[in-house]
Amino acid sequence: MYMPTSLGQPQTQTNCSGWESDPQSFIRVIAKHHIRTESGQTLSPTGGPYKVTDKTWGVKFPNGIVVYVTLTRVPDFVVAARWYPKPAGKSRFYTYSCTSDGQVVFTERKQP
Repeated sequence: MYMPTSLGQPQTQTNCSGWESDPQSFIRVIAKHHIRTESGQTLSPTGGPYKVTDKTWGVKFPNGIVVYVTLTRVPDFVVAARWYPKPAGKSRFYTYSCTSDGQVVFTERKQP
């Protein structure tokens, strides 16, 4: 459902409105990408997404890991951070694009 950041090979891009119109699936894919980026682990969610605030959701993973995802800046970028276990991880900001076959490609960017 998602792809790692580009490995130097150009990808045909299309719009991501399908993902943006399905926030539950989009949030899970963002959280999975964040866990892989932050810890190098490929984990599947065990719960969520559940609403934390108006535009922030939590996604539970094994071993008590919880990632918060914020969509307040869609379509410009998304934000994810490991919230549990404490101490929390740093927030990471990702731009994203979609390939012609509907896969999301995330690229980490600096905090705006």
